[in-house]
Amino acid sequence: MRLLLLLLVAPAPLSRAQTPQPLPEAPQPAPQLIVRDPNAPRPLQPVIVNGRPYMRPTQRQYFVDYLRDSYGWPALTRSTVRTLYNEGLGQPGGWGQDFPGFMQRFGSNMAITAIDGNVRYGMEEIFHEDLRYIPCHGCTAKHKIENALLAEFTARHDKDGHRFFTLTPVVADFSGPIIAHTIWYPDGFNPFGGVVATRTVFATRVGSHLFREFVLERRHYDSPEPPRPPRSKTPAPTPTLIPNPRPAPSPPPGSPQE
Repeated sequence: MRLLLLLLVAPAPLSRAQTPQPLPEAPQPAPQLIVRDPNAPRPLQPVIVNGRPYMRPTQRQYFVDYLRDSYGWPALTRSTVRTLYNEGLGQPGGWGQDFPGFMQRFGSNMAITAIDGNVRYGMEEIFHEDLRYIPCHGCTAKHKIENALLAEFTARHDKDGHRFFTLTPVVADFSGPIIAHTIWYPDGFNPFGGVVATRTVFATRVGSHLFREFVLERRHYDSPEPPRPPRSKTPAPTPTLIPNPRPAPSPPPGSPQE
């Protein structure tokens, strides 16, 4: 009897030992709070100057603008306009009004433009100024004229391109005519004549700014709203005739009514 009781009781703890026990749950990581540093640098927003994003020019861009303004098509155009003006007035009188006289005036004006460009580029590098002309994109005619005139007395500075007063354009415009009237003009040493002749340099430069504002920049003007599509003529609706139903005949008097 004792042996029978041992056989009946022994399998119970063995079966319990063979059943797998559940594993304890892994500890969950605590949520981390993200705290922003108020002193951390924020992404820079593009600076807008005259309706366009502004970036400080590199040394290569400075040099390319100097070559274009002193020897490129803008310089050639301004020199040709001044040459035609001097040819019409017969100035200076020592040069004739034939083809050799025209070429003498043209070569003199090209030299004046080159001297102005070199002085302009040198002072621009020394004082770290940005003298590039930036047209006013999407501005009114009044603001475009103001921008063209202020470009002869101001320059851009720093990364935000703010405008400030400078004498660099004025000194550059005076340098070429004064040197020309002092060295190679037929009237001899006449610096005052160069001061007077500076008005044509100033006029042609402002004229080139206005040309860029009202002719070249006009092609890129952003209209405030897209153009509306043309209206299509819809045909007028044709009138439909509705037949008028005839009234039912009234019953004769004395007849039975339903």
